[in-house]
Amino acid sequence: MICVDGSSAVANLDQLEKELLDERNRASERGSIDREWFQKTMRWLVEWIPETDMSLIAALGKIARAKPSTAS
Repeated sequence: MICVDGSSAVANLDQLEKELLDERNRASERGSIDREWFQKTMRWLVEWIPETDMSLIAALGKIARAKPSTAS
């Protein structure tokens, strides 16, 4: 993937993967994602993602709308 500025998105995607995994762990402890983390991550994502590829933004939106797990 190429960033909107024409540079490679590899570093950004690696950082996003790490942050998603970290937040998944924290969210499993809390029972939901951190709203501030989500907003900050979404703003950062739209800064570099090409307007022609909204799949990552859509995927983050799905995560934010997901209902908390009620498994015991």
